[in-house]
This record gives sequence, C-alpha cells and structure tokens, in this order.
Amino acid sequence: MGHHTVFVYGTLRRGEPNRIVMQPYLVRDLGRGRIRGALYGWGAYPAATLDEDGVIAGEWVVITDEGLLALDELEDYPELYTRTVVSDLVRDLRGWVYCMPAERARRGGPRVSGGDWVAHLAKRRRTR
Repeated sequence: MGHHTVFVYGTLRRGEPNRIVMQPYLVRDLGRGRIRGALYGWGAYPAATLDEDGVIAGEWVVITDEGLLALDELEDYPELYTRTVVSDLVRDLRGWVYCMPAERARRGGPRVSGGDWVAHLAKRRRTR
C-alpha cells in the first residue's frame, strides 16, 4: 500500500465539510503549509491556480492509495481539477495539489483575498 503527501486548501482542511471524505484514509496530518498560487471562491468551495502570484494557505496530509482515489473522485479529476506536485514555501514538504488553469479558476468567482479559504469563510460569517 502506497502513501501520498497532499496539500489541501479548502473543504478538505480540518473542520471543513469534506474532511470526512479523506478521514478514513488519513495516515498522518503534517500541519499547516503555504504554496505559491491564488485561490478563487466558487461558492461552497475554492479553486486554486498555480499560474498567478500569491500565497495559498492550507495543510499537508499523508493519505493512502485509496484516499488519493477518493480525492480524485471528489475533485472530479481530471475533468474539473488537475493534480500536480508542489513544494511548500517554507517547510521541506512536497506533494500533490488539486488545481486548475487561472483562466478557468477566474470564471468561478472572485479571488480570495489572502489566499486562506478558512479565514475567508470566517470573515464572511462575521459580516453577515
């Protein structure tokens, strides 16, 4: 059985609704991280692009082969999202991330200021 390191930045982060999809396959939680790119809000979830300057906040996890297949299905890979390898900006971590070209990401909604989906949601809740 293989293991895969994955950077999650949206609904798969701790405390977010799709974490339950990944939970049965979670081998290790490696903690917070940051990668280069930008986030766009697509309503209930974000889309990341690596084609733009900025920083995306998220978390690093290690999952099983079955977990990667479950995430591929959740993320509608390869039709909606692609999957590519990225490196953390500070920590010595490298792994998969689900992303899309900037042109496609921009069509879904506005850019998420600060690149942190969880902080963005918290701010939206406070302003309602």
